[in-house]
Amino acid sequence: MNEVAAVYSLGVGEIRCPSPEEWNADFGSAFGYAYTNMAADYAVLSPLVCAGALGVGESDVPDWQEALGVLVLVHESFHLRHWRWRRDEGKVECQAMVYFKDATLMLGATREHAHNLYAYAIALHAYKTAVFPQYHDRSCRLAPWEPPQ
Repeated sequence: MNEVAAVYSLGVGEIRCPSPEEWNADFGSAFGYAYTNMAADYAVLSPLVCAGALGVGESDVPDWQEALGVLVLVHESFHLRHWRWRRDEGKVECQAMVYFKDATLMLGATREHAHNLYAYAIALHAYKTAVFPQYHDRSCRLAPWEPPQ
């Protein structure tokens, strides 16, 4: 997972996957599915998110969880990247969506599965931006999902 994250963070930082006990004891678990410590260059993903990202293409992991795992992994990776927008949730979320399918492929999905997971990513993105407006970037242009031919 760190190899995929390094593509988007440009090699900066690390991704951590705590145990459920460690996650529940972590102050960051109160804020969502993950958080990034930008000063120390690491991101912590919840066990649910880690299982999703690590389970891409596995039949025992639900598709929605795989999509969540990939989306959060790429999102936090862009927070790690030392670029001018790393603190802008909207810009970071946009990049996570733009690179979602590529990251899914790097994590082991087939093209068909990556395409199917993208539909879940669009739904997760729509939910997140509706509930938390700071994740919306008005200039972001996303590829639409289309049913397979």
